[in-house]
Amino acid sequence: MPGRPHIGSKWLVIGAAVTLATAAATAAAGAVTASNPHWALKLVVQYLPRSNHSQYDAVLLESAVPWFFGGSDVGGHGAPEIEYIKNHEQAAPLPPGLHSWIAAAASTSPDDIWAVTALGGAVLRWTGGPQWQLVKPAGGWKAGTQFTGIVAISPRNVWLFGTNSQTHPGAGTWHWSGAGWTQVKGAAAAVYQASAAAPTDIWGIGGSHGSMRTLLHFGGAAWQRVYPHSLAGFRYSHVLAHRPGNAWVAGSVAGLPKVAHYYGHLWTASALPGTAAATGMCRDGHGGLWVIANSGSPSVVWDRSKGGTWTAAVVSSSGTDEVLACAWVPGTGAAWGAGQTAGLPGTSGTAAAAYAYGRVP
Repeated sequence: MPGRPHIGSKWLVIGAAVTLATAAATAAAGAVTASNPHWALKLVVQYLPRSNHSQYDAVLLESAVPWFFGGSDVGGHGAPEIEYIKNHEQAAPLPPGLHSWIAAAASTSPDDIWAVTALGGAVLRWTGGPQWQLVKPAGGWKAGTQFTGIVAISPRNVWLFGTNSQTHPGAGTWHWSGAGWTQVKGAAAAVYQASAAAPTDIWGIGGSHGSMRTLLHFGGAAWQRVYPHSLAGFRYSHVLAHRPGNAWVAGSVAGLPKVAHYYGHLWTASALPGTAAATGMCRDGHGGLWVIANSGSPSVVWDRSKGGTWTAAVVSSSGTDEVLACAWVPGTGAAWGAGQTAGLPGTSGTAAAAYAYGRVP
């Protein structure tokens, strides 16, 4: 796969051009563990100017095509960026005038993909056409609303979540019916991030004023708070629904990282290795779970086997190289990861990066 050193206003390095970086990361990883497979760099994009801090924060797969969502100048004014890996192509262009970066993405099919900016209140949709579109009409949210999550179940059933901060007010939950947005009141207003196993089985985490102490469930009629005794003291950081009656949450209790599994009727909590609470999870294809909990050098992604054994898969010996989100490749033991890596030579920022574990399409 040939590299493309420059496209428009960005440097784009693919495949062979990344080989040296991958080899270096692999060699460094070998000093940490010689036996465990690792997450390998597959795509590096250095957005200009050279001092940019760029990263991908979300990844999803549709028809075996991985899409990566993030931004350039993350933490600054920012600009949303979306790429995919298919026949060496880039994603369709975004509408002009956007700022911030992509915070979350979801899809219902290869031709129905949604994304939201972290700040600025932009909801984007791609339906297979020449470019991404702003979803209109808006749902009455305040300018600068901080979006934190989106769940797309069908083209006429999408949930959108926002939260408050000192500089970006406007927390709330909105539902898309295909014709427009409706703000959902009550317990739904506390949802920060959610994951759906079915239209009538959606788990969410959140809480007022960013407390992240609340677990919620949508069973088809309304969002309701859930109070599992086994999760007392939990401060939630991520939720993942596998299938109806099967979900995971990550977080911490008294500062100690934890994960918890729901299987049918009760939640069971267990310790997570390391010192950091998880910020991402996805299936591993073997009945287990990939858990992202970045805590410095070396950079690893934890795998929890079906039987409950934890194994660290190395990303790099450098804490700058991080997987920030992951997506399982259905029918395989492979996965894609979205994140960041050290900037390319001659740059002072970081580059957005796509990682892969195992043999990806």
